[in-house]
Amino acid sequence: MKIGIGTPGTSHTLSPEFVKEYARRADAAGFSTITHLDRVVYSNHDTLIALTTMAAVTTRIRLQTSVLLTPLRSAALVAKQAATLDVISGGRLTLGMAVGSRREDYSVAGTDPSDRGKRFDEQLALMHRIWAGEAPLDGVLPMGPTPVQPGGPQVLIGGRVPVALRRVAKWSAGYVTGAVFSADTARAIYEQVVVNWHEAGREGTPRFMGTLACAIGEEQAQRTAESIDHYYHYRGPVQRGGPASANVATSDSRNNIPSNIAAIREVLKACEAIGMDEVVVRPGVEEIDQVDKLSELL
Repeated sequence: MKIGIGTPGTSHTLSPEFVKEYARRADAAGFSTITHLDRVVYSNHDTLIALTTMAAVTTRIRLQTSVLLTPLRSAALVAKQAATLDVISGGRLTLGMAVGSRREDYSVAGTDPSDRGKRFDEQLALMHRIWAGEAPLDGVLPMGPTPVQPGGPQVLIGGRVPVALRRVAKWSAGYVTGAVFSADTARAIYEQVVVNWHEAGREGTPRFMGTLACAIGEEQAQRTAESIDHYYHYRGPVQRGGPASANVATSDSRNNIPSNIAAIREVLKACEAIGMDEVVVRPGVEEIDQVDKLSELL
């Protein structure tokens, strides 16, 4: 099982120096992926721009949106931006994508949330056509640049409802959980993804990726919980305590924030036991040495 790392996106706006140094250290340490959150009505950086900055200072680590709320945007522009980032990074981009549930993001973006699922399906079809070198509309030229990865950046889909799980088999390489799933729930959802995958005639098995909120240090773990409370304010507070291996994600009241290497490893063992291919550990504090401390997991 691979271990990635997320930027502390539930924290306040990160300084440019922090973002670049965080990415450099994650790249040098050997983490498999670095992820960045997406949201409109929040103080975080735009995810595609932030990942482009990280691409410029790294050489091997994969870069992932986790997750990009695509229906807030123009599909053609997302396709072009993603293809550009894939080229700039040498083929290291993974697009984690979903529809999102915060209505304020849609209101501010000037888009209607009521048909976001239908629109997302249409967007995925268009983006894949663009990445394949086909014209986005009749009578217009194809769009560039051509992504380094054949067929476009790797795509992972998130969500819980049946239509979202069917979307995984149709358009992506696998499924990505958010930070709100228990281990049992995550596994049950993934099992349905696998059923849909085989029913769609796909070969092999879909990727299974999870997220773990954590931090090294009691104070840092508490601040991580507070930052998650702030980010997911409509879902209720995070609570510390309970067995660390009980859950694979930590932004509701059933979960805790593991605060040392031993506790984090216990959660990672639970993730591996349910079949996850990769887990992203994500602290919620703007402390650069969290990368170095978490690298002990590798």
